[in-house]
Amino acid sequence: MCGRYTLTTQEGLVEDLEAALDPEAPKNEWWKPRFNVAPTQAAPVVIMREGQRLIEMMRWGLVPFWASKPGSKPPLMINARVESIESNRIFRDALERKRCLVPADGFFEWLAQGKQKQPIWMHPQPHRFIAFAGLWARAKTATGGDSALGGGSALGTTHSFTIVTGPPNELARAFHDRMPIVLDRSAWSAWLDPTLDPKHARSLLTVPDPKGWVAEAVSTWVNKADHDDPKCIEPVSPAAPVQGSLFGE
Repeated sequence: MCGRYTLTTQEGLVEDLEAALDPEAPKNEWWKPRFNVAPTQAAPVVIMREGQRLIEMMRWGLVPFWASKPGSKPPLMINARVESIESNRIFRDALERKRCLVPADGFFEWLAQGKQKQPIWMHPQPHRFIAFAGLWARAKTATGGDSALGGGSALGTTHSFTIVTGPPNELARAFHDRMPIVLDRSAWSAWLDPTLDPKHARSLLTVPDPKGWVAEAVSTWVNKADHDDPKCIEPVSPAAPVQGSLFGE
């Protein structure tokens, strides 16, 4: 799964994504370097609108269209399993009409060591922007929009997203049996293309290549979702990449 990730800088992000920035994004309290993006928080995603890539701020955790019905309590859908993406109605509809890129530069997993949980930060080295395959949704809400968006959504509407996950590659396998789908840069345009049929879009969701990635043990500061500063990715001593054999598989 993917339960936390990073986007430690916005410098060069707009240019790298070849996208236009939603005018509201810079005013949003979440539009800043992120060292611990957590579920229900707002984060930037890239969608295609009228033939243009646009960066919007959306809530992490897909909110289905029926969420505003009295008595409804939708699950926190932060991830969509690639194996069932076409059988789940909510994800199937989003796969057909609402695909997005989720900009990032790394993600976390945790290793149980006795009663302790050691966070592992997996990221490209040297630094570069990546994009998770994402799906998004627009839902009417009774609260006038999601407070995490800081007013970035229209009144009564919540824009939200989920990250597609799949089997792990060789690097991630030592730490978890799932990982986010990291789209190859060559697939970004196709994934966003609204004219691409769902079958071909599904074919883009392959196991990411681990080449150029490292896994580092970092400070347990990141374990708390409200911690969001450089200390979250501070390497433990000694500062060296973690190997799966170090902790066992």
